[in-house]
Formats: sequence, structure tokens, C-alpha cells
Amino acid sequence: MFIDRFIPPDGWKLVKVLPNYIIGELIREFLITEGFHPRLISSAFPYTDPVYMGRGIPVYLIVPEEEFIEVIKVLEESEIEENY
Repeated sequence: MFIDRFIPPDGWKLVKVLPNYIIGELIREFLITEGFHPRLISSAFPYTDPVYMGRGIPVYLIVPEEEFIEVIKVLEESEIEENY
């Protein structure tokens, strides 16, 4: 079972937990084209259960703190947000 206990590094904020790397990459690329600096972090690192291995694992989408509010606005206004 996936348990979310992620704490982003100092200076970064968690935007959302995405279901897998493929969706994470789509949203990350969208945010990059909008001028932001997002990062994806695997949720599998602390787990050993094979269910969480590979590209089908949840990923954390984080952004620098100073971009957080604007990123939330852009995602809410975009069609991409409605699907994830």
C-alpha cells in the first residue's frame, strides 16, 4: 500500500502526487514550457515492494517555493489538470 510521507527539500514545495512517471513527464514538460522549474521525485526509494518498482510508481511533482502559487494557478487553468 502506498503511504505518502514525502517532505520536499528546503526551498521546494510539493505540487501533487502523480500516478506514474509517464503522466509526471507530461506535466513536467508542460510546466517547463510555461517557464517553471519542476522536478519529479520517485516515491519508490523507501519501499521494496515490487508493486512500486518501474515506471508505474507514483511520483512527486515539486517546484521551487517562489513558483508554487503560480504553478497551481497555471495547472488549475489548464486542461491538463482536469485529467490528473
